[in-house]
Amino acid sequence: MKRFILLLLGCLTACIILAGCSEKLTLDQTQLDMTVGDSAELSAGKATRVSWESNNDAVATVNGGEVNAKSAGEAIITASLENGETATCRVKVSDKLINEITLSATGVRIEVGKTIQLEAAYKPADASHVVLSWESSDPNIATVNNEGFVTGVFAGVTTITCKSDNGVKASCTVNVGSASQPTAAPTHPPAVIKPTETTAAPKSTDPAASSQSGSSGGMLFPDSSTRYLTNDEIAAKIYSMSGTPLSNSFGQDAVNEIYARHGFVFRTASIRSYYEAQSWYHPDPGYDGSLSAIEQYNVGLLSQY
Repeated sequence: MKRFILLLLGCLTACIILAGCSEKLTLDQTQLDMTVGDSAELSAGKATRVSWESNNDAVATVNGGEVNAKSAGEAIITASLENGETATCRVKVSDKLINEITLSATGVRIEVGKTIQLEAAYKPADASHVVLSWESSDPNIATVNNEGFVTGVFAGVTTITCKSDNGVKASCTVNVGSASQPTAAPTHPPAVIKPTETTAAPKSTDPAASSQSGSSGGMLFPDSSTRYLTNDEIAAKIYSMSGTPLSNSFGQDAVNEIYARHGFVFRTASIRSYYEAQSWYHPDPGYDGSLSAIEQYNVGLLSQY
């Protein structure tokens, strides 16, 4: 009887062991969607002595159940027991894409034949897939190469756009002027560019004798700081002007007018005297020469006249 009891206990023990061994190996996740640089943890539950392996270490590696995404693609992570039982998880890795682009300037002015470089910064800085393209809205005015070098071709205004292959973009307005035109718009660098005044002074220093005396409130274009001007209205206004410009041209007068609204202090005595006689002008020696995007655009157009 004693031998029978011992045999029965042995059978029960064996059954318990076999029952435990027959429990299926499972993972807590059978599919992972990750981006390059991410990590995730896979668990095999209570299973011990689990071996882990990736069939594509270039896409995803695994160490003790920790999965690390390396590059875009797919990989299979396999967990194995000593008895040969396995469980798998499919891992799909996507690139970390650009979600924001900023350029080193939103508006610049260059001369025909001159070249500047626009630099692009993007976020996230650790994006795994970076493909940027550059385009000019009018290559007849300015061209741009795949490194952001912009070259002035003909006087006018164009837009340079930097775009990622997932559709994120940023733009810069480029005003191209001929070498004979004064530089009046901010460029980058330097950060502070002021209107040119070393040009012909007016024949009369009396503000009342200036062609601007017949404009609205002493202004050629009263709203040139708040809306985009057009070539047609600029031409119609300027080509109808008579008398003597304050500076070298009526176009330059209109450019100076934009700066005057900010309180720019003019060095040329006759120009300074004219603006000081205007009720809307308030000199600001601390003004750094910065302009809004609208003002930069209008300066580019006005600089052609």
